[in-house]
Amino acid sequence: MKKILMTLYMLITALLLFENHTYAQTKLNPENLLRHIVIITFKQGTAADSIKELDDVYKDLSKSPFVKDFEMGVNISSRDTSEIKHVYITTFTSRENMKSYQKIPEYSSLFKISLLIADDVSVVDYWAEK
Repeated sequence: MKKILMTLYMLITALLLFENHTYAQTKLNPENLLRHIVIITFKQGTAADSIKELDDVYKDLSKSPFVKDFEMGVNISSRDTSEIKHVYITTFTSRENMKSYQKIPEYSSLFKISLLIADDVSVVDYWAEK
């Protein structure tokens, strides 16, 4: 009987240690944030109100509870002044939040507007490390 109890105790201990190790490996550092960066180069001659419409959709989406932070701006680099480029940076605390954000109905309107006015779109997702 002692052997059975000891074996059972060791099995439970091993399972708990394995589960704790697995959880520790998948748990994210609370300081790591998921950044989603979109850089859009607009077609030459794109009307300012069309660009503003896209900016407004991004601003509205940034109010979602899935979004940790949002910022946007226009490229002012002296190395690349030939085209108007807007940069949109949305920050999330988890991949799940980003996936939920992408399911918001207004999110699909970004593509409808962008297809009409974008000459080029670059997207980068990364975990920010400090």
